[in-house]
Amino acid sequence: MGAFPDLVLQSITRHGVVPSRGYVTLGHYDALISRYPPEPERAFVVHWTRSDRDAEDLFGELTAYLREFGARSAEWWFRDDSTPEGLEELVLAVGATTIEDQVCVARAVDEGLPEIAPGVRVTVVDDAGGLDAMVDIGVEVFASPVPPDRDELLAEVLEELARAQGAWVIGWLDGDPVGRARVGFESNVAPLVGAAVLPHARRRGVYAAMLAARLDLAAMARCHTAVTKARRTQSLPVLLREGFVPIGHERAHLLTIPE
Repeated sequence: MGAFPDLVLQSITRHGVVPSRGYVTLGHYDALISRYPPEPERAFVVHWTRSDRDAEDLFGELTAYLREFGARSAEWWFRDDSTPEGLEELVLAVGATTIEDQVCVARAVDEGLPEIAPGVRVTVVDDAGGLDAMVDIGVEVFASPVPPDRDELLAEVLEELARAQGAWVIGWLDGDPVGRARVGFESNVAPLVGAAVLPHARRRGVYAAMLAARLDLAAMARCHTAVTKARRTQSLPVLLREGFVPIGHERAHLLTIPE
């Protein structure tokens, strides 16, 4: 970890966690919690906790807090810097199921780009067609919420692109849009997030091509380091092969909130 500045490490911890578009943040001093009001059955998200309180006390308070707002379940995230100690063990002890186990990785932007496989190309999302592909792939792969106003979302994506704050890209295979991913430009660090490839197009070089495009965009934005999170059996082998190194870990547990 010593090879990267604190800013890079912070970008994959609570400092870099932003609730997804459409989610409403619930105020709490010791935790960042969000919900998606249009879908009351969807799990709330506990993005991070940071507290010097006793783990049992905080667990009791947060579960009561979630219950008060109508949560039936919570996707509860833990990272290397999550506190208090023992809280994750409590969440698991009451029956939570682990749904994510990711490795946080980083590398210098200027270390070269992955090769582009035959039949694969990447475009930047800058029109309604690209936005539709971005949304539809996210819905199919991640069960992401469908945005109620795609025109408004497109305006936000285009403004972000114009301000050089970030960009979405689409991966194409044999002429069809089959992947999508995002790169942000934050204080010369480039978080790579939201990567998804349709099941039938995996292991064809689409993810690597979108990685190459995002690293290239990060270089043009004068970012020095790229950071991302990877599932161990999916994107992690590609990232390690392309020079990324582990700098942390994070896990998500799905907890049923008792009535």
